[in-house]
Amino acid sequence: MIKAIVLYNSRGGNTKEVAEKIAEGLGADIKDNKNIPDLNEYDLVVVGSWMMMGRISIGGSRYLKKLKKRGIEGKKVALFFTSGGPEEVHWKTENSEHPRKLKEIMFEQMEAILTRNKQVTILQERYYCKGAVRMGGEVKDNEGCPTEEDLERAKLFGEQLKEKL
Repeated sequence: MIKAIVLYNSRGGNTKEVAEKIAEGLGADIKDNKNIPDLNEYDLVVVGSWMMMGRISIGGSRYLKKLKKRGIEGKKVALFFTSGGPEEVHWKTENSEHPRKLKEIMFEQMEAILTRNKQVTILQERYYCKGAVRMGGEVKDNEGCPTEEDLERAKLFGEQLKEKL
């Protein structure tokens, strides 16, 4: 049986809710970005953050970079995130020959940070869902996101990871 942990960075609580459901489905420990333990005892590390203006949040980027010092080398890693519009086309690519969705860019950014020097194995299993759009601390759009259905899918994602590994 594998030992797993879910780590997350959350501003308004949406990513935290998703992380809790993934951890529940996986039967894993869970910690926020301020309380990252030594990862040497874990086989699987599930990491998540939120998006801001078409890219990973600053706090999310910082905590992913810190994971190298916490023993993430050689681990299997699964990714998840929340965003105001993960299926939307990124504004910088909308007029290009190959428009790209926010979800593609977010996963690439997370993977690029984590795979510097090829230290981890990024699993193909990934999860994302809508979160609320916040500006100045107030919810501006997508109130009520993630939905109960999104949270059930997050739990199922955790269960599927457990089953696979």
